[in-house]
Amino acid sequence: MTTYRVYRPTPDPGAAPGGEGGLSRRPDSLDGKRIGLLWNSKVNADIYLRRLEELLGSRHTGIEFVHAAKPTASKPMEPEVLEEMRTCDLVVTAFGD
Repeated sequence: MTTYRVYRPTPDPGAAPGGEGGLSRRPDSLDGKRIGLLWNSKVNADIYLRRLEELLGSRHTGIEFVHAAKPTASKPMEPEVLEEMRTCDLVVTAFGD
């Protein structure tokens, strides 16, 4: 008999915010934040990220947007892209099709 391990893509309900297995802490405000917009190269995900930038930029002051892309959705970020995303206060990625 084969045994399968099933993973749930949800946070551990007992985990502390920002801790191992928990959700990231949400910032109190987006004003003045550095926000990474990571496109995974899927069709239309770039359109979503551009619109998100417009909306956030119109509602919050002093946001700096950092744009980056992965070569394909199935491959990891290049090391230099990962380092750039680490300089951001938060990162948004998008999936399209």
